[in-house]
Amino acid sequence: MEAMTQGDSVSRLEPVRQPLRGAVRVPGDKSVSHRAVMFGSVCDGEVVIDNFAPGADNRSTVEVFRALGAQVTLSEDARRVTVVGRGRGGLASPDAPLDCGNSGTTMRLTAGLLTGLGLEATLIGDASLSKRPMGRIVDPLRALGGELRADGERGRPPVVIEGGEAFQGGAAELAIASAQVKSALLLASLMSGRPLALTEPSPSRDHTEVMLRYLGAPVRSSAHYAQPELEGRPEVTLEAWRGTLTARPVTVPGDISSAAFLMVAAAIVPGSEVVLEACGMSPTRVGVIEALKGAAVRLVERDPRNLPGGEPVADLVVSAGPLRGFEVLPVDVPRLIDEVPILAVLAGRADGTTVFRGVEELKVKESDRLAKTAELLRACGREVEVGEDVLTVHGDPEAPYTAFRYDADHDHRMAAAAIVASLVADGPCEVSGLDSLDVSYPGLVADLESLQGREES
Repeated sequence: MEAMTQGDSVSRLEPVRQPLRGAVRVPGDKSVSHRAVMFGSVCDGEVVIDNFAPGADNRSTVEVFRALGAQVTLSEDARRVTVVGRGRGGLASPDAPLDCGNSGTTMRLTAGLLTGLGLEATLIGDASLSKRPMGRIVDPLRALGGELRADGERGRPPVVIEGGEAFQGGAAELAIASAQVKSALLLASLMSGRPLALTEPSPSRDHTEVMLRYLGAPVRSSAHYAQPELEGRPEVTLEAWRGTLTARPVTVPGDISSAAFLMVAAAIVPGSEVVLEACGMSPTRVGVIEALKGAAVRLVERDPRNLPGGEPVADLVVSAGPLRGFEVLPVDVPRLIDEVPILAVLAGRADGTTVFRGVEELKVKESDRLAKTAELLRACGREVEVGEDVLTVHGDPEAPYTAFRYDADHDHRMAAAAIVASLVADGPCEVSGLDSLDVSYPGLVADLESLQGREES
């Protein structure tokens, strides 16, 4: 594919003319990379992090924890990060507001950690992050004694941590399944030494629990996180503990959310077969794989294994073939919320209708992804229906996507989805906002280009 910049922000994308073939190691997982730096900063000793995610969001976490007093160094290619931990009480209140950039994970998890430590700080972000709801962490933290507030309109940033050892811990019943809310509470509990018992409606990402256990914290999780299909509310507990996390090496798995773009590309470009190496296979993240299999995507998992850090991985082999419409239920959404836009691109090329239910959370991401996903599919020539929390896509496997013009609205997931859609368009497409790819997958176009023009082995 070719991406030719026109002016300051519009890129011209040419459709592919040959299958995608070869192997790619996708970038390190964003969620795991954030946590490795944060938790490493309160370890006792040196934590070496390999396959660190290269995007701007994770760089925001690095800068925030440097400002809090942690020693964080990056290799020349930024794929290896060394954190010299300051222990439980070694971080200090910053001299200036902590800039979280575009990263909601940085803001929400840091707020929980600082609340538990009793440090004073103000967390700010860019224009996009400043529109995102923070009441979802402020309210449950305050309910357990935390002293913090969101000073923006309607509970939006900046988030002000008022300091003082007021967090008491206790029981929390989350209204939504959110790894960020769960993690904020766990970190407040961990840093304060206060107990916590929380439940959520369905299993959210469990990277925090996995890494904290690996580093020695007594976190316990119900079986739901290994078997998300189990009924009942998942539960996570952390007993009162004043120990210090043990410094150990961490290898970050390939980001399944980034891999999803290449998996869908391989599934919709005729004749393709792509191998994605060492992709994260956490049971709380593989909803996208289950959805792909529901769409009849040819997908094989090879060489399952665990990495230092506790995360499971496997190599994924994805091949093109006939696709069918599928359904995503509300219970599935927490395990694939970031993948809905690219799954909708897949759905547009499937035979039949695809329905995504319970996806209202898309409205409060970096953009209104529910509206932007519908806009993209309509620009591609597909019929789409949008409800309050439902997205319906009417697929057509015979008709290529119509060449389109699209504004990604500075949202990295929407920019990547548009790039993949352009691969099977009937002519050149124009997309603005591809610079937002720097947030999570700056090498997406290069990886797609590396898969073109290879002979079948």
